[in-house]
Amino acid sequence: MAIAWVGYKYLGAFVLNLVSSATVLFPVPFYLAYFYLAAISSPIPLAIVSAIGSTIGEFVGYALGYTGRKLLSAKNRFYRLGQSWFKKYGGWAVFVFAATPLPDDVIGLIAGAVKYSKSKFFMFCFLGKLVMFLVLSFAIRYSYVGILNFFHLA
Repeated sequence: MAIAWVGYKYLGAFVLNLVSSATVLFPVPFYLAYFYLAAISSPIPLAIVSAIGSTIGEFVGYALGYTGRKLLSAKNRFYRLGQSWFKKYGGWAVFVFAATPLPDDVIGLIAGAVKYSKSKFFMFCFLGKLVMFLVLSFAIRYSYVGILNFFHLA
């Protein structure tokens, strides 16, 4: 399915990242299609579109955490600890988890459960995803010829 969307370039990148980020706890492998897109597309628009799609997809985890918070007791010490920790470091945590291969679904669930600001979550998640996709896009765009030559494919 992922390969079928590659022909649409930016729309394909948006949809692939939206779907892969919306699947909570079950990762959808989209990197092969993204590597191909990064090799044939302009890195900056591709990174922006991918970050937007991925950030919107992360709201599924946020919504699950938000609706599931009723299952947690306010008296639970781990819930209170997470709430106080998120008030201090929530933005940085969202940014770091979004910008790295860490499981950002978990951060989305926690952010929703402790009622972290939706606008802050969106902003920090988008910035982290943008950094990640910019690094990926530029790295792939300007290194794929060397990789093809290394494997004698070009």
